[in-house]
Amino acid sequence: FPEHRVRYISLLDGIDTGVDSTANDITPFRAIMNDMYAKDISKKIKSVKRDKQRKGQFIGGKPVYGYKMHPTEKNKIVIDEEVAPIVRRIFALALSGMSCRNIATLLNQEGVPTPATYAGLPVARPGPYTGLWSSERISDMLQNETYIGNMVQGRSVKISYKSKKCLKQNPANWVVVEGTHEPLVDLETFQKVRMLINSRKYTRSRTYDFLLKGLIFCHECGYPLAVLNRKNAKGEDVLYFVCRTYQRFTKAGVCTCHSIKEKTVTDAVIAKVREVCQAYLNPGE
Repeated sequence: FPEHRVRYISLLDGIDTGVDSTANDITPFRAIMNDMYAKDISKKIKSVKRDKQRKGQFIGGKPVYGYKMHPTEKNKIVIDEEVAPIVRRIFALALSGMSCRNIATLLNQEGVPTPATYAGLPVARPGPYTGLWSSERISDMLQNETYIGNMVQGRSVKISYKSKKCLKQNPANWVVVEGTHEPLVDLETFQKVRMLINSRKYTRSRTYDFLLKGLIFCHECGYPLAVLNRKNAKGEDVLYFVCRTYQRFTKAGVCTCHSIKEKTVTDAVIAKVREVCQAYLNPGE
């Protein structure tokens, strides 16, 4: 404050940076004590919330899609009959063998509101596919044990009481309590769907190293371009840039493919860099 000629006065603590006094000298120690108090309160609140989670009480802000808060009983969820048929239909479609992407496409074609739209959640930065179902959303729903009557909480944990950032937890660290509410789907259907999803999973190497990593974006939707490895006619591995938005929402028509060889883009960028640098280089020196 003194460096910027700002005079700070606190009537409660008796601090005045414009007057030389001992009260100003103990201000840093007082700040440390206040911080310790805030940390202690945070630990106690976290302990209470963790205890409620272990008891199977819902302490979140919004219940999972298909459920709503109990009208009279606190920390309990009940089936939301308005959207419950949609959840059951998603499981039925998955059980019939339809992929998550095809289910998402079908719901988008029918104009079914997404969970975020139905809940009225605000969108900080709307994208080209805001308000559309995605295969990732469908996959998460089909593997969520909440739909068989289990309370699943503790998926993420705050880093510190000073930060709002949360870290995702491994499923082994989730707090799962069985039989806390009425199930939307029977256990047999849930297990069969999970087996179908696991049978379709495959490992795709994402460790592609290329010169322009993290620097290439789609000029149409503004999202980063993904890199795919495809073999050419000679059987050689060739990297291609493709639009991730187009990949996920092909039939929604929110973007186009923009497929191009990674080498073509890299060569063009290097050529331009050399052209720009040539004006600043003097071979004679």
